[in-house]
Amino acid sequence: MTDIASHRGGALLWPENSRIAFENTARLPVEQVEFDVHPTRDGKLVVIHDDTLDRTTDGKGPVAARDWAELAKLVLKGTGGQRMLLLDEVIEIFRPTPIVLRIEIKCGADRMPYPGHASRVAETLKQSGVLDRCVVSSFQLSTVLEAVAAARPSKHVWLVTPNVQIDIGLANVTATAKAANVPMLGLRQNMLNAEIVAAVRKAGLGIGGWACNDADAIARLLALEVDVFTTDRPDLAIAARLRNPSHSAGKLAR
Repeated sequence: MTDIASHRGGALLWPENSRIAFENTARLPVEQVEFDVHPTRDGKLVVIHDDTLDRTTDGKGPVAARDWAELAKLVLKGTGGQRMLLLDEVIEIFRPTPIVLRIEIKCGADRMPYPGHASRVAETLKQSGVLDRCVVSSFQLSTVLEAVAAARPSKHVWLVTPNVQIDIGLANVTATAKAANVPMLGLRQNMLNAEIVAAVRKAGLGIGGWACNDADAIARLLALEVDVFTTDRPDLAIAARLRNPSHSAGKLAR
């Protein structure tokens, strides 16, 4: 069965990575919720996608250049006054649910990892008692490995950009993942087809998709029977799965 992950809490339905999005996602029959974590200047872990504040808040500049006390005063656009959340707060929203937390550990400007950030995220998940229901992901393989070394999450995923997939080739991508003991790849949905899914599975790896935000992409990935895909439109994904009994068997509404 293919799991549905509500990307940034359903970013085309509600303001991304917001309390509104997460509380609505918590009521959906999805298996996972995806969100992003950056560090603050004073060492807190804040849930926001970009490394800058400009696009999604009324603030400006790098997230990591502000203390939490400053960030907590900013408003997330489209929320009617809500602030961004800490990782601990998102954990508590989903703690009463069976939904798996899919955490993308973000990097800073120029795609440079924050020193020690992945370890702090993993340790927070461990201390919160949710490590066994978390998936840790990053586009930086070193970041994934840092999180695993700090505290072993139940699953970890290397997200692969189309450029990397094209530049080094799928065989080298799978070989690199296996050498690093990474059990699953996440490829962009338009870089997935039956041949690629079969090759990844033959290599002994799990396979997921991302950027599945329209009905055609959702239907195609359900037909490919990938392990999971992230979507900004979890409502479309749920409806598509329900229309096909082979995709929805065993998925009970919550």
